[in-house]
Amino acid sequence: MAVLGHDLRNPLASIGAGARLLTKSPLDDRARTVVAMMLKSVDRMGNLVDNVMDFARGRLGGGITLQLSNEPLQPALEQVVGELRSVWTEREIVTHFALERTLSVDHKRIAQLFSNLLGNALTHGSADRPVLVIAATSDTGLELSVSNGGKPIPDSALEKLFQPFSRHHGQERTEGLGLGLYIASRIAEAHGGRIDVVSTPQETRFTLRIPMALLPE
Repeated sequence: MAVLGHDLRNPLASIGAGARLLTKSPLDDRARTVVAMMLKSVDRMGNLVDNVMDFARGRLGGGITLQLSNEPLQPALEQVVGELRSVWTEREIVTHFALERTLSVDHKRIAQLFSNLLGNALTHGSADRPVLVIAATSDTGLELSVSNGGKPIPDSALEKLFQPFSRHHGQERTEGLGLGLYIASRIAEAHGGRIDVVSTPQETRFTLRIPMALLPE
């Protein structure tokens, strides 16, 4: 799995670069639709490769490793939003950031976690409802939530949601390997935090919480 994930990176990056280059060329409506679909697929495949690599590392004993930084977190989150907006051009993503406190976290890992949560919300959420992202720091720590409308996750699926190879049973789409939320939960745990989920007919909300007292120094 580790070798496969590694060897897939370069050809996948080439496909993504080619598709992004095409977006800068004059295209008719059909061609723009095809390129947008290609970019969605590249983004989804990139997440799958990242998850497979992390799962393989965990099975080999390495676990989730962190490279901590005290740099502002907001640019990393905004980059994830920008990338997914370029892929999901027909969807609305609303963000509210209040990240005044400086945190010692692994920006790449938090961005990976956030990308999984936001990608899930766009994939499984109702197309006529915006996806809401709220990130804030306070004296108690970091809180990052991603909310979407649509059908609630069944209780039977909620119980297994963060287990490896678990998928959204009962949802209209079940794309992926079922590793995204598992990897996200491991990233949260590596930071001393957790991910909570609440799913009702009104909204489904995933919330990352990293207590300030437990942040790695």
